[in-house]
Amino acid sequence: MISLTKIEKSAKDEEVIEVIDDQNDPYEVEKCARWIRTNALKQVCLQFPDNLLPNSVEVALRLEKEVGQKIYILGDTTCGSCCVDEITAQHIDADGIIHFGHACLNPTGRLPIFHVLPRNQLDTTEFADEFKRIFSDCTKKIVFFYDVAYAHKIEYIYNILKPIYKHLILSKLNCTSNVEYTDIKTSPATIVLGKNYTLENGYKIQDYEGFFLGEKEKTLALLAMSIPVKKWYYSTNCKITEFEALNTSWLKRRRFLIEKLRDAKVVGIVVATLGIQEYLTAINTIKRILKQKNKKSYLLSVGKINPAKLANFTEIDAFVVIACPENEVFDSRDFFKPILTVYEVELAFNSAREFSPQYFMDFRQILPGGSHYINFKPSMDSDVSLITSNVRNCENDTLCTDQMNALTVRSSGTVAIGKAGAQYLQERSWKGVEQRLGEDPVQPAETGRIGLAWEYTNETLKTDNHNAQIE
Repeated sequence: MISLTKIEKSAKDEEVIEVIDDQNDPYEVEKCARWIRTNALKQVCLQFPDNLLPNSVEVALRLEKEVGQKIYILGDTTCGSCCVDEITAQHIDADGIIHFGHACLNPTGRLPIFHVLPRNQLDTTEFADEFKRIFSDCTKKIVFFYDVAYAHKIEYIYNILKPIYKHLILSKLNCTSNVEYTDIKTSPATIVLGKNYTLENGYKIQDYEGFFLGEKEKTLALLAMSIPVKKWYYSTNCKITEFEALNTSWLKRRRFLIEKLRDAKVVGIVVATLGIQEYLTAINTIKRILKQKNKKSYLLSVGKINPAKLANFTEIDAFVVIACPENEVFDSRDFFKPILTVYEVELAFNSAREFSPQYFMDFRQILPGGSHYINFKPSMDSDVSLITSNVRNCENDTLCTDQMNALTVRSSGTVAIGKAGAQYLQERSWKGVEQRLGEDPVQPAETGRIGLAWEYTNETLKTDNHNAQIE
């Protein structure tokens, strides 16, 4: 349901009507039901972020009443709330998913998806006045981006600004959603972080300035690092501020972790997405690069990543995570080993990739067919580690072979066993529970400890307390 309010005049005295969503139904049950009927879906799953799960049953029951069929709720997501969880939905052979809340809009390849985007409030009149004040030059070329939570306000805002700014480009969202105006209607050639834009003929993106309607959060930083406009601006509480993404402490730390990756001998490839298109290509690309650099790699899938899970793999020197660009693991300092992206693997080992002010958190941009793909060319020169001061020249060494019982002679003349993981186990003093058949004398079975773990009956303190109570 919608209501029409507030009529204003644009620069050409045309009527601009603001469409205000009816907040009585933030879950858009009627639109969800229409989408299900239009696509003739029979097994539909609802995916909610954790903060909306308490309302999931009510929404599912209302939707069941509308469409007259069973609706399923995804109780927990495999990797993250912003990504569509196609793997869990396939447990009931689903043929469609309705995703609620904030979304990263990464493309998926298995099921049709309908997004019910959140709706943040915004004083559009105050925002438009602030925009005109900051961008007083109406001839400026501006690319307008926005958080998905403001998509429901974009049509009205764009209709106000477009007659004033002749070179204003509005981005579109890579999804089918409850806000049809912002959806991409055709299949674009390139998509950057779930958003698409088309520039005017004869101009490059470097000729434009970027604006983001939303808070100074992860989405803004990712866009600013990926799209090389002249300047970036963002809006918070209708106040517009300039944003600098490339000169940050976060980026300096990433360069340090790249150096740690160059020193690593064993690398773990952690799969933190099973739905984003081309994630299998990313896995194979990393494995091929690491093999050419004579580094041993292990493929891991642990669901939602946390420090405790990855701490179990102590033999691994660094982890490369294939995940949604908005995954928070790349910002965390709680992990014991470096956490890196696919792009950082290329920065570390691809000598053909020259320094660029851009930083690509979306791994699809640098894969074959991506907008920033470069053929891999391994470096053949020795270099010095900036961390250990050791000379690195992995090209002349063979770290491992494919046979567990094989030995390999390194260039220094030392002998190493076949597998890097087995090598680590051999060198570790404690190896866990081991079978010692024939090494220990046979002992008869005995009665073990009795009681709770915090106070067994045969412990001295327990015995003394028991005797004191008897006396």
